[in-house]
Amino acid sequence: MKKIYSKWSSLSILGALMLGSCMQETEAPAIAENLQLNSTVSSEISIENLRKNPNGVAYQEKFTNQIGFVPDLEGGFTQDIPFPAYYPGTGVGNATYIGKAYSFINQRAFIGETGPVTVGAPVSMFFSEELAELGITDLPDEVSSLTTDGKGNTVYFKNILNVTSPVSDTRINFVAEVEIIGGTGIFATAKGKGQVNGFFNPLNGKGETTLRANIVF
Repeated sequence: MKKIYSKWSSLSILGALMLGSCMQETEAPAIAENLQLNSTVSSEISIENLRKNPNGVAYQEKFTNQIGFVPDLEGGFTQDIPFPAYYPGTGVGNATYIGKAYSFINQRAFIGETGPVTVGAPVSMFFSEELAELGITDLPDEVSSLTTDGKGNTVYFKNILNVTSPVSDTRINFVAEVEIIGGTGIFATAKGKGQVNGFFNPLNGKGETTLRANIVF
């Protein structure tokens, strides 16, 4: 697995800009061993009723996250400024219709024409082995994050837009627009749109997120 630089841990390049230039190399976020992923879907009948709604139904997630930093050396990264770079991470929490869940995310930060930009990057870039252990393979590159119960039910997300708001040296709030673009199990044909609200500590990469979406599945 590729290395992560924890000193630069964050979901956003704005968070990285608030830090110093010293970096400490650590292992990438890894799946917790023996993680219990339990489904809380009430019944197959209730799921079928929900899936018949052509307008979709409410979907929500809440996670505690750990984000890391991987410099994009091929893209021209230098230690003078933390771009371009990838920000892969993992999360543990709960999601509607599947209960206890685990998330994987990846972002890429770079300098655009108007300044720093953060966009979604393939989540399989750093977590292919962990995802394969959960039966998740052949992911499209546009999947920048996903949520799974580890039992065959997974939601795929495509990142559309990120907006960050620094609050203090240890907290940066952010809002992200996402699109649901399929999945596995009961979410194999899922589609919809949602918004992620959260925060993170740019000094250690720890944070929390809440996603609310409308999903058709």
